[in-house]
Amino acid sequence: MRIRISAGHTAGHAEYVITGGGQRLIAFGDALHSPVQVDHPELSAAVDHDPARAAAHRARLVAELSEPDTIGFGIHFADVVFGRVRRDGGAPAWQPLSPTGDH
Repeated sequence: MRIRISAGHTAGHAEYVITGGGQRLIAFGDALHSPVQVDHPELSAAVDHDPARAAAHRARLVAELSEPDTIGFGIHFADVVFGRVRRDGGAPAWQPLSPTGDH
């Protein structure tokens, strides 16, 4: 497990990256507040103390979440907190994992 700072959000905000079994999970906390921000990382939340840095961080995070064998955990994503970022020929989009674990 690694802990890393999320630039631009509230002071001291961190993400957790857990790897094992050929996969990784990124628990990104408040870096993304809505699945809409996956497609539009430039959209800031009111609590971003540096909106430009936060948007740049979100863009990098979305790119990382779209890498193979990567699962995201977004605490603010209501009932779709676990998912993957897919780029099926267009803009990135949040694809929730099914309750059965199917991708």
